[in-house]
Amino acid sequence: MGGSNAATAGNGSCGEEAESPIAETAGNKSIAGFSGVQLKNAAQIMTAASDLKMPLAAQILGVQTAIGESTLKVIDYGDGAGPDSRGLFQQRDNGAWGSYEDRMNPHTSATNFFKALQKVEGWEKLEPSQAIHQVQRNADPNHYTPFRSPAVQIVKALSVGNLGEDLDEKFEDISPNGDCPDKSPDAEQIGDLGSGKWSSPLPGFRAMTSPFGPRKCPAGASCNSSVLDHKGIDISKKGGASVLAPADMKITVAEQGQGWKSAYGTYIIAKQVEKPGLVFEFHHMVHGSLKVKAGDTVAAGTPLGIEGTTGNSSGVHLHFQVAPPGTPANAPTYRTVVDPVPILKSKGVFS
Repeated sequence: MGGSNAATAGNGSCGEEAESPIAETAGNKSIAGFSGVQLKNAAQIMTAASDLKMPLAAQILGVQTAIGESTLKVIDYGDGAGPDSRGLFQQRDNGAWGSYEDRMNPHTSATNFFKALQKVEGWEKLEPSQAIHQVQRNADPNHYTPFRSPAVQIVKALSVGNLGEDLDEKFEDISPNGDCPDKSPDAEQIGDLGSGKWSSPLPGFRAMTSPFGPRKCPAGASCNSSVLDHKGIDISKKGGASVLAPADMKITVAEQGQGWKSAYGTYIIAKQVEKPGLVFEFHHMVHGSLKVKAGDTVAAGTPLGIEGTTGNSSGVHLHFQVAPPGTPANAPTYRTVVDPVPILKSKGVFS
């Protein structure tokens, strides 16, 4: 939790100059499904970052990486892409990561990971999975996104501070999902928040042109398994109408899709501010029509852009999808989506 390449310090890895917390021994704890030697290894990773005077952000990234590479186990085997990969970080036998013993040692391998991270200019400002990718070079730059939340939980649970230090303050701005605060000067709050009221994402739409779930290939669209298993609903006014925020939400991605995301056209991802913290996506808007940017916090009913037919689309409409709480909001959510219609109906904005 990949995401926009235009990440800023605010929506990046929660980098800060403050000294990192000290890791305690895990004992009999079970944290986010990890226990025993896994948590001992996590503490070694945290200690390695602390020894290098790296911040809390680095500790979280290190644990996040090792979860994604080895589930926090020192493994003595690689995979098809890297048969010589070993250890917590699956480091290759190419001379860059030391000896076999170095790669199999939790503290040494973590130290070498962090030294490589230090060479990535501006790593603190990158979206977490993207920052890790600069070191690990996984085939999928977004591979590490699902491991952000457990990494935050583990680091928080294993942290101990100096006498009188308020550790809660270090974590207060990091959500349970691992989302970071946007403290950049151009982040805005638009509208009055906290009403709890919802708006239709496309008020007065004339038709739902495609429902959630399996469907036939839309005429004129380029079809694959993702298109045939529709991840949201398509609604249309067919007149280039304004797309609105359905609830109070924070914009996490707002861009014209590139690469495989070009199928989305111009799109937005946003996270609901209030509980339960749903994640919303809006696809196919007119290029250049976006009225918000990543980092903005907007109230329900705020105009976001104009319905369009950009990307893999065969007519003017809005593709709207919803993912449940706990889904990382800094990357497309197609793996975890739910049908938006019952949610919209329960809020009285869909008939």
